[in-house]
Amino acid sequence: MSNGIQIGKVAKATGLTVDTIRYYQRIGLVQAPARTSGGYRVFCAPDIEDLLFIGNAQELGFSLTEIRDLLLLRSHSAHACPEVRDLIRRKLTNVEKKAAALQQVHSELTDALRKCNRVLQTHAADDGCPVLAQLEADKVRKASE
Repeated sequence: MSNGIQIGKVAKATGLTVDTIRYYQRIGLVQAPARTSGGYRVFCAPDIEDLLFIGNAQELGFSLTEIRDLLLLRSHSAHACPEVRDLIRRKLTNVEKKAAALQQVHSELTDALRKCNRVLQTHAADDGCPVLAQLEADKVRKASE
């Protein structure tokens, strides 16, 4: 066997699955590694560094397309900072929008839970569930818009 680390050990070292690593190779996100005479993929340190970089970028919420851009920028690091900053600004704006939407959902669910608790405390559950009634009314309202 030639020098290098086989894909299973690389998967453990990077926290990625073997299938994920193969997928990244298939879509061209990472280069296909060398193979042994027996056909096993063997990875070198730069391959592992790329996979760790990809995993870290994914944890920050970057898409594979954005990660591809980051990898390209990484290879031209002398002039990359302004473009990376712009990419991060766009990502942050997107995260802030999602956080606001999640906060709205949280608020609505909290209100729905309060309604349920009030109905159950007054034993008025025989009158029907106000949350289900509200969801039905919202469905009808949206259909008529």
